[in-house]
Amino acid sequence: MKGKTMQHHLAVLLALCSIVAVGCRSLDGASTEENAAGAKRIVVIGDIAYRAGDSKAWRMDLAMPENFGGELRPAIVIIHGGGWRAGSRRDRAYRSLLTDYALKGYVTISLDYRLLSEAPFPACIEDIKCAVRWLRAHADQYRVDPNRIGTYGHSAGAHLAMMLALCPPSAGMEGDGGWDEFSSAVTAAAGGSTPAVLPERFGDPQKYSPMTYVTADGPPILLMHGTEDNIVPVASVDKFVEKLKNTGA
Repeated sequence: MKGKTMQHHLAVLLALCSIVAVGCRSLDGASTEENAAGAKRIVVIGDIAYRAGDSKAWRMDLAMPENFGGELRPAIVIIHGGGWRAGSRRDRAYRSLLTDYALKGYVTISLDYRLLSEAPFPACIEDIKCAVRWLRAHADQYRVDPNRIGTYGHSAGAHLAMMLALCPPSAGMEGDGGWDEFSSAVTAAAGGSTPAVLPERFGDPQKYSPMTYVTADGPPILLMHGTEDNIVPVASVDKFVEKLKNTGA
């Protein structure tokens, strides 16, 4: 059910960015799928390093339309969940999102980031910001419209998606991954089961929480949350929504 829920959540980004297609071709060793003659196809490129260094976490997969025409495409940055301690871009639900939305005409990336077992906060925040800067740096190569980059995450991934949406460079969490001449900002964000305030056991709630960085000029944000969620209390997200509204976002 979680995979279906995440696909339903990301579907709403169609209202923020929009396009259509069918058919698929993979270049990363996965099987090839083709529909009827003339069907639209995508290319999947695996294991792209979005920054230099020894960490195996600094990798992403990218899917893009192959024969949809030459126009620039909106992009979606997909961020896996797992409590900042587990999870992978290759988990089935995120892999499905990567290809499903490329088939709708988006350029999609699904990325890994340093988990807490490798590095404490704000390493994971720095990594996702670096990945967005990488995407803008390579926008021409992958036919991405740099003014239409949205993000989706679930649970811990939703926390990171909201940090992409709201946390400014002045917060000092851009990291040292490079591509510094490019922005890490996104133009739309969606989150499922979003921790709007970081639990204290993981670090400084004031510094590492999306709630801290709410301003009126933030991008469009969509939040989805189950009222019976026993891991991330829905009340905390209600407070987040209230602050967004009161601030004029």
